[in-house]
Amino acid sequence: MVASLHAISRYTFDFSNDMKIALRKVATTVQARRRALRVSASNAPSTSPAIYFLTPDYPKPAGGIRVIYRLVDILNAAGVNALVLHQKPHFWCTWFENRTRVGDVSNVTVRQGDLLVVSELDVAVLAALPKGVRYAIFNQNAHMTWQRGPSSAWYAATPDLAGVITVSDHNLEMLRYAYPGCRLERIHLGIDTDLFYPGGASRSRRIAYMPRRGQDDATQVLEILRARGVLDGWEIAALDGLSHRQVAEELRRSRIFLAFTHQEGFGLPAAEAMACGCYVIGNHGFGGREFFQAEICSPVQVGDVLHFAQSVERIIAIENKTDGWCAQKGELASKAIAEVYSQARERDDVLRLFRNFTQANVGASK
Repeated sequence: MVASLHAISRYTFDFSNDMKIALRKVATTVQARRRALRVSASNAPSTSPAIYFLTPDYPKPAGGIRVIYRLVDILNAAGVNALVLHQKPHFWCTWFENRTRVGDVSNVTVRQGDLLVVSELDVAVLAALPKGVRYAIFNQNAHMTWQRGPSSAWYAATPDLAGVITVSDHNLEMLRYAYPGCRLERIHLGIDTDLFYPGGASRSRRIAYMPRRGQDDATQVLEILRARGVLDGWEIAALDGLSHRQVAEELRRSRIFLAFTHQEGFGLPAAEAMACGCYVIGNHGFGGREFFQAEICSPVQVGDVLHFAQSVERIIAIENKTDGWCAQKGELASKAIAEVYSQARERDDVLRLFRNFTQANVGASK
C-alpha cells in the first residue's frame, strides 16, 4: 500500500510537470501566432517595382529594426523605390530620429517584379507568396534562424530566392555551414559617427551597461564587485528606455561599457560604445568577435561571471592608477570601429547587393 501511494505521488508529480510543459508550449505557440506577420501578394506584374522590408510593429528600441530603416534610407537616397512595411496603418518607430518611408500591409500588395525582404524570424510569411514573387531574407542573427521552427525550405536555392543577407562573418559562416547551396551575402553595418563619437568633454568615473541584455550575468558581476568594494567612487549607469540619441550621449559620458550578451548577430551596442570612446569589457556574443580585439577591449567568455568581474576589477585598478588609460584605449577603439564600419562602406555594400538582387530595377537608379 505504501509503495502504491509512492507510485501515485510520483505519477501526480510527473503529470503536473507534463502539464506545465504542455501549457508552456501552448503559450509559446499562441504568442508566436500573435506575433506572426502577414502580407498580401499576387502573381500579377508590378506597375512600380519596389523593395518591401517587412518589419514588426515594435515601438521599443531594437537595433535590428533601426538597421532596416537605415537600409531603406540608403536605397531611397540612391533613387531606389524601397519602404518599410509595417502591419498597422500609421505605425512608425519614433525612438530614433528618422524620415524613413513607411507603409503598411493594408494598402500594399507585393507582386512580380517587387522584392519582399523578411527577417530570419518571419520566413513563415513566405508561404503566402505565389510563385514568381521574389524574396530575400535579411538574417541579422543566425542563432535565431530556427527560433520559430524549421526554416530550411526558405533557404533552398530557387528562382524566387534572391539571396540571404547577413551582418557579420560569424553569421555568414554559420549559415554557410547550415545551407551550403544558398546564396549568402554579407554587408558591413555602418556606425553613425554624427551620433557615436568620443567627444571632447572629460568623463566622470562612470560605467554603463544595458540591463535588457544578460540581466542575470550583470547582477552577478556587479554584486561581486560591490562586495569587494571595487565600485567605490564609480557610478553605474543602466541604459534603458532611452532614445537613440540619449544612448549616445550617455556613452560619451562613460569611461567603461560592460557588454552582457549571449548569442549576437553582430553586437551593435558594444560597437557603438567603442565608437563613443568607451573601454569595453565583456562578451562578444560570437557575432562581435570580429571587432572585440584584445588590444582595444577586454573580451570575456560568455557566462564566465568570475572572469568578467576580475576583468572589471583589473581595468578599474589600472584606471585608478593611471587616469586617462581608458580614454586612450577608447580612442583607439573608436578609430578602429570608424575605419571598418563606416556608413560609406555600408552604403556601398547595400547598393551592390540590392542592385544585383533586383537587376535592372535597381541598376538603373544611382
